[in-house]
Amino acid sequence: MYSWMLKRKMQGKFSQEIQEIETTNAILKKAGYPETPLTSAEICELLKVDGIMTSNFSLSKPMSDGAAVAMVILVGTYGSTNEVTVSLSISDCSEKKLIWNYNHKFSGSIGSSPANLVDGLMRNASKKMPYTN
Repeated sequence: MYSWMLKRKMQGKFSQEIQEIETTNAILKKAGYPETPLTSAEICELLKVDGIMTSNFSLSKPMSDGAAVAMVILVGTYGSTNEVTVSLSISDCSEKKLIWNYNHKFSGSIGSSPANLVDGLMRNASKKMPYTN
């Protein structure tokens, strides 16, 4: 996510500043996170930022490449060999509310990799985020 945000920023397609991951992680660690659960409002206050982005990625492999090849031979259609499901959210710290949510599932067949699917997913999601030009 961070690299895609920076990429869009460098292309002039994203208008907000992005806090470095190391800074964010250090502040949250000092606060005891993740062992100590924090609300979005508490995270905003700790980080002293205008907004926070949260994510949840899930990677799965519903079938092997070999099974997908067998399926093509037997049924004539490809099955999904890799799946990535994502939920991305952006919350506004001053308003203390969710301003954007993106949920999507990408599937790939023979020759796909989870990394390629995440890349495609982030390419799509980063174009739809608020603050993009």
